[in-house]
Amino acid sequence: MKTVIKIDPEKEYKQAKKIIELATKERLNQDLATSLDASVDNLITAARVLMEREELRRGKKKTIPKKNKSKKHTRSEQRKEAKKLPSERFPNLEIKENKIEPDHVPLCPCCNEPMKESGLFDIAEKLEIIPKQYYIVREKRSKYNCSNCHGSMINTPATPSIVPTSNYGDSLILDVSLSKYCDLIPIERYAQIAAREGLVGLPPQSLIGLTHHLANFLDTVYQKIKEEILLDAVVHADETPHKMLEGDKRNNWYLWGFFTQTSCYFEAHNTRSGDIALDFLTKSNARYLLTDGYAGYHKAIHILNDKHGKDLTEVFCNAHAYRYFKDACETWEEDGSPPLRLYGQIYELERERFTNLDNLNIQEQLNIRQKMLPLFEQIKQFCEQNLDGVMPGSSLKKSIQYFLNHYDGLTVCTTNIEVPLDNNLSEREMRSPVIGRKTWFGTHSKRGAKTNATLFSIVHSCKINNINPRNYFPWIVTQLLKGLPAMTPFKYSKIMEIQ
Repeated sequence: MKTVIKIDPEKEYKQAKKIIELATKERLNQDLATSLDASVDNLITAARVLMEREELRRGKKKTIPKKNKSKKHTRSEQRKEAKKLPSERFPNLEIKENKIEPDHVPLCPCCNEPMKESGLFDIAEKLEIIPKQYYIVREKRSKYNCSNCHGSMINTPATPSIVPTSNYGDSLILDVSLSKYCDLIPIERYAQIAAREGLVGLPPQSLIGLTHHLANFLDTVYQKIKEEILLDAVVHADETPHKMLEGDKRNNWYLWGFFTQTSCYFEAHNTRSGDIALDFLTKSNARYLLTDGYAGYHKAIHILNDKHGKDLTEVFCNAHAYRYFKDACETWEEDGSPPLRLYGQIYELERERFTNLDNLNIQEQLNIRQKMLPLFEQIKQFCEQNLDGVMPGSSLKKSIQYFLNHYDGLTVCTTNIEVPLDNNLSEREMRSPVIGRKTWFGTHSKRGAKTNATLFSIVHSCKINNINPRNYFPWIVTQLLKGLPAMTPFKYSKIMEIQ
């Protein structure tokens, strides 16, 4: 790779043109041929820089991703699956069987005599749906009076519910809340859908208030999820913008997320300061924190280790490093491809470890991880050799600097099997809040921000434990209404395993 200090495209073009004209008249000597190669290389480099600057100015075009062929099923297997009867494809669904008979007994086409049933059937199945039904539950609570002194009257206690004074029942409150925070349907759209089902006049503002009541009711679960994360040794962290449309002086809030393999916890704050991470991690038992390299986390870890006596290691995301090299290869394909090939081998080793997870002990898994270290060292060597020769300000320069600046944190995974290669867990769990932010634009109050964080935390804790939130929420509401202790989705999943 050539070191480029300053390139004058006009001058390089004239020199290359002059040498090419000379080549048409006589054979070039070695010096002229080398000079022509250098001019052409400089022109290519200048063109790349101009293209990259133009892309940054306009914004990168969205490329249509190629459709990958399914690795799990061949086309013939997919066709066989599609040909199965609905009862075979969905064995848990209820079957409603109808016996279909003709209006008149058919006549035999041979002898014209009435035919009788053979006991055989031609069976066909269709998947059907019963639309959502809204109904009203009327409770008649008996009143008792004293027939002796007529001095008092006693009412039968009301059935416990999330909002005892509300006209909306628990099932509706849960359906509205999960439609928004699980299925990402805005409340206004939910009211429109209900109107098409025949329930006209459902006020969206009242439904939004129901989500606040549910968040308050489930606050004990929310706090227990936080406690689970504080006890874990490996914590993932990330943050994303969150618009506060009204209700606060600052419009630019942030949704902070802290995650483990079993729990997801969100908090909404009006700052991106590292003090938020510092406050959370002060009470944590974490020994490793996976981040994307944001300086606020580094500041928090530095304070925790120096002033609070903690031994917290910052781990960086290899997926980010890989993505930077991949983006650079769109312009500098030949120069930036070696790190991509080495990262491919690193993730292939991780895939091998994960595929054989049940058959490998901790030491055997660690041995596979340690095979990655020479590959990381090769990437580091490549970056050090080419750092000075890369065009300043280019995407390739940035990707090389990111890798070198974060090398120690990127390679922690080779020495501890509990530490993942990347921070993709937090990237995945942040996706729904980001989509929700784009769908309903933000929140209108601090209470709405707290509701947003609480319900997203519980819903995503369900998802990360492979639990259907529409099964967990009614269950936990029933538990709390009975006065039983709050139980997180992770603990609920353990109960379901036993049952």
